[in-house]
Amino acid sequence: MNKQTFFIKHLAQWLFEVDWHYNTLVGISIECTNDFPSDGNELINELLLRYPVKPTQNSITNFLLESDRITNWFKFKINRPTIKRFSLKPKPSSLIEKPLPTIDSVGDLAEWLSLSVSELDWFTQCWREDAFSSEHFKHYRYDLLEKRSGGMRLIEKPKTKLKKVQHKIYHEILCTLNTHPAAHGFCIGRNCVSHASNHIGKRYLMSYDIADCFHSINWPLIKAVFLRLGYTTEVASYLTALCTHRVQLNYKTWRLFNSAQQSRLKQRHLPQGAPTSPALANAALHRLDFRLAGLAKKLDMDYSRYADDIALSSNTHRDWRFLEPLIGSICLDEGISLNYNKTRIKRSHQKQRLVGIVVNTKTNIDRQYFDSLKATLINCKRYGLDSQNRNGHAHFREHLYGRIQYVKSLNKQRGEKLERIYHEIDV
Repeated sequence: MNKQTFFIKHLAQWLFEVDWHYNTLVGISIECTNDFPSDGNELINELLLRYPVKPTQNSITNFLLESDRITNWFKFKINRPTIKRFSLKPKPSSLIEKPLPTIDSVGDLAEWLSLSVSELDWFTQCWREDAFSSEHFKHYRYDLLEKRSGGMRLIEKPKTKLKKVQHKIYHEILCTLNTHPAAHGFCIGRNCVSHASNHIGKRYLMSYDIADCFHSINWPLIKAVFLRLGYTTEVASYLTALCTHRVQLNYKTWRLFNSAQQSRLKQRHLPQGAPTSPALANAALHRLDFRLAGLAKKLDMDYSRYADDIALSSNTHRDWRFLEPLIGSICLDEGISLNYNKTRIKRSHQKQRLVGIVVNTKTNIDRQYFDSLKATLINCKRYGLDSQNRNGHAHFREHLYGRIQYVKSLNKQRGEKLERIYHEIDV
């Protein structure tokens, strides 16, 4: 059996094993081969045109044996695709970096948190409630913020006692966990600049957005994290309850959100405002990072993620539109979904921007962000700080200074220009 026939028979076997549609067929082809050719997605299109419904494995093999496209792949000795033996369900590296607290029962958990079991039950909020329940049974306060892209963002702030409990869980369990190297959000030593720096000067930049990231990460995903850390089912359930929240709003407020957002908010999810949520988001998305980093490696791409912002880049000329449904299907498999309205594919001659940072030739501040901040500072100078504090920041002056330092970290000259205006604002 020559190399071409060996490749075809094994590829046919993998294609027969998965669901018969474009996303999964392209995905398995990339995962099970080394150096999968750039026109491989065209082969999958041709296969689906021949067989709209999954045929037998022998039929797939015969189609591949007759394919002129595959024959062309093997005409030359260099860059021939080869079959890679691998597990269809790879296990990501362990999340555990340091020894964790020993908690074998609910009683142990209550003692570790310096609570009675009844107090622990009160904090877990596992009973039925509604928007009109007594304040005694509510552990969160809500803030509504308007998104720049439209719609509303709900911030769920834990009250003081629950926040203290969550801080302990974070500092003694969650902050000790490993994060995937591709994750740059909420990580020590990594940030939005390091995320953007992975994609400087690339021919193609693809960016994708996880829909309602924190709200999409629900009870099963969080419980799975605590189970992977070695805790019992009962303890994992209590820890999950302490770190998740089910929103209760009146009818008028619910109408501010679309049906998909309402569905996510009504189930237990990571509250955007709890100290445990960022670390748990990275832990819950660890396997997603593992899979997308592997996909990027197979395609000779660079991959990184900053919170809900997924970015891949490449210098290889190819029609990269096939990536969106493929990444979308991987996300669905991991329990989340993409916001397809925010998918962007930018070439090098266009403005390539990630999390507000331009990356065409170097990391640089986006001109629109700079102009907006400059206008705010000038208006503060003319009309006073309070006139521009539209979101009610408690420390608005410090907030502005922080934004200026962010600009300065990306473009020193522009940052210093803003700093001069800032120092002219009356206290």
